[in-house]
Amino acid sequence: MDRFHATIEISFKGQNAHDPVTEVDHAIEDLIRDEVHRQFPSHGVLGEERDNGGPLDADIVWVIDPLDGTSNFINGIGMFACSIGILHRGTPVAGAMWLPSNRFLTPGVYHARAGHGLMFNGEEVDCGAPALQAASRLSTVPAGTGGVTGPAGRRFGIARTFGSTATELALAAEGSVQMALFDGSRIWDVAGGVALCIAAGRAVYTKARRTDAGWRPFTHFCDRVEGPVTMSKLRAWSDPLVAGDASVLPSSASALKREQSVAATAKRAAVKSVKRAFPNLPLPSYP
Repeated sequence: MDRFHATIEISFKGQNAHDPVTEVDHAIEDLIRDEVHRQFPSHGVLGEERDNGGPLDADIVWVIDPLDGTSNFINGIGMFACSIGILHRGTPVAGAMWLPSNRFLTPGVYHARAGHGLMFNGEEVDCGAPALQAASRLSTVPAGTGGVTGPAGRRFGIARTFGSTATELALAAEGSVQMALFDGSRIWDVAGGVALCIAAGRAVYTKARRTDAGWRPFTHFCDRVEGPVTMSKLRAWSDPLVAGDASVLPSSASALKREQSVAATAKRAAVKSVKRAFPNLPLPSYP
């Protein structure tokens, strides 16, 4: 935390000025990598900022996002995370995520292991959700998602985008948001958070990219890939994923996906145009 609001070195991945990386990202990942290699030399390490480490065919792989929400961090917004997910042949078996703030209003680590509940700083977390109707609950969606504002959009809850995939999954795990939807995140963004959500008893679904296939229950990463789950296959994973309350999934995610179609977008635009031209004309409440 001593680097937050401090002067730090910032670079950008390739030519993408929207994808920053800092010296803090590199320092955290190097620290975790060195410790894993020292204590568990037979384990693989897959991180966002460095090449794959350890045995390339390792059954157990540590997936690291040293600073998820880098743009928030460099702009002084305290919504970012350090996330670690441990996979056994692609299946999450443990996760840990450090957050500067959370429902306990204190920096700390959410952590979980297979067969046990969600923990925060060594204490079990009550993952009960707020006693609110679905329309009054929060849902996190990708930036630019259409159909989530106005009266009609409230059927998906109150839409938010926090700028940190890992943080949004932690919020889904602890019950603060009812749905956290991601359209093709990378494995380091979600591996730790998926482990937390599973431990908390949340529903987790995934689906194939760029197809009409429906949502299916998440079992493990690379479940559609033939052969052993290698680190190269894990690094290439980028399927859509949604996690949250079983009462709204996967139906809400499927309905929201339909709202992104060309026809639905055109319908909302047409209704908006007519309502601006004829404000007193009774029309459906599309956002």
